[in-house]
Amino acid sequence: MVWRWHAANAAKAARSMARAASARSGTATVAARAMTTSSRRLAAPAETAILEREEAVARGLHSNTIVDDSDPYMVRTYARPPPVFERGAGSYLWDLEGNKYLDFTAGIAVNGLGHCDPEVTRVLADQAGTLLHASNLYHNLWTGTLSRQLVEATQASGGMARDPVRAVFVANSGTEANEAAIKFARKLGKLRDPSGEKTEVVSFQGAFHGRTLGSLSATHNPKYQAPFAPLVPGFRCGTFNDADPAALAALVTERTCGVLVEPIQGEGGVHEGTTPFMVALAERCRAVGAVLIHDEIHRHEHAAVCAAADDFRGRDPRGVGCAGRGDCGDRALGWASRELRST
Repeated sequence: MVWRWHAANAAKAARSMARAASARSGTATVAARAMTTSSRRLAAPAETAILEREEAVARGLHSNTIVDDSDPYMVRTYARPPPVFERGAGSYLWDLEGNKYLDFTAGIAVNGLGHCDPEVTRVLADQAGTLLHASNLYHNLWTGTLSRQLVEATQASGGMARDPVRAVFVANSGTEANEAAIKFARKLGKLRDPSGEKTEVVSFQGAFHGRTLGSLSATHNPKYQAPFAPLVPGFRCGTFNDADPAALAALVTERTCGVLVEPIQGEGGVHEGTTPFMVALAERCRAVGAVLIHDEIHRHEHAAVCAAADDFRGRDPRGVGCAGRGDCGDRALGWASRELRST
């Protein structure tokens, strides 16, 4: 009861200060916001919502106003709904008006630990105060350590062979990881076939591999591809889960440098690759010397860094490019065998 009294009075005082600051000067709303932010730590959820609504009004901020003001300056990649989100905590988001939303998108499968996880927030703040970015031209304390931990953990789980050693390619997004995997495959195809004919990349209906031009060329959906045609040449499309040997032989040929497949497809539903199909596909890739690329975007972090789907553990594909979304942000990882790494 004492806590609720203290919280209610703190919220009331902060609202009063916010109104006064707003009346004195528009620039003073920054100070008012800082005061109300600190009071949120003491306020109960219902009181916090009221406080935030009144604070937004005091600052003259409304979702519709923000949308109208900013929309002309932004490329409209999506038809965004009206709420303007200001903050998040755990599984919830709050808009400028203080309305609370249960977030089912998690930043499109990025924020696996939720919004503003205290430990993640602390680590990000500490690193931002130490070193943000020095490019991949130089070493830093963490990228190599992370890569080693990922390789060792995946090998220990049986997800990839211990020898030859695998290496990690760190990228900003899943589509970039797939672009790198396609480049690895094409470059290795040139080395395996000096005639230059081994350049074809195979992917499958129902997959989504990204929106950059190479990854988009492997995403056989007219809705995504048509506006940007002509696409990158040399991409072929197969039927997912068709394990017929004759069909696979016609699809994956001596001209194939790489095969890009999602062991679990997530576009338009959840579709798992069957054991006969995934095993037959791996065997066909070995037979023609094609790089098998697993796009593991729809598996969780541990599974996403594995070099093969569960059905392949121990089978050791020739080369795997694996795109994964991490728990704390949009993190993409590409795996490469020693042969691919040296290309």
